[in-house]
Amino acid sequence: MGTLLIFVAGVLFLAAILFIKARAKMEQMWRTVINWVLFVIWYAVTWTGISFIYINASVGHVKATSTAIFLFGGLAIVLAVVLARLLGFITIGKTKKANTEQA
Repeated sequence: MGTLLIFVAGVLFLAAILFIKARAKMEQMWRTVINWVLFVIWYAVTWTGISFIYINASVGHVKATSTAIFLFGGLAIVLAVVLARLLGFITIGKTKKANTEQA
């Protein structure tokens, strides 16, 4: 089962790189670097949490499993929202509405 998790993690890592590659390359070099560093940190935290939860759940450590779900899950969600905001998947503010009225 562990080998399957490693394989899935690798496949998802490559798929995510292809998915965000176009949006991660911005005009400003510092922003591009921040996007990729944040992506790698988010991915590492997510899969560290998944493996930690899997290992503790398989041996019956209920308290460690629930703590890991809260800690790693919450951290992964926060990092994912920040990354999505930086990449432009989430926009904040006024959205431009199409003018449906003909003048």
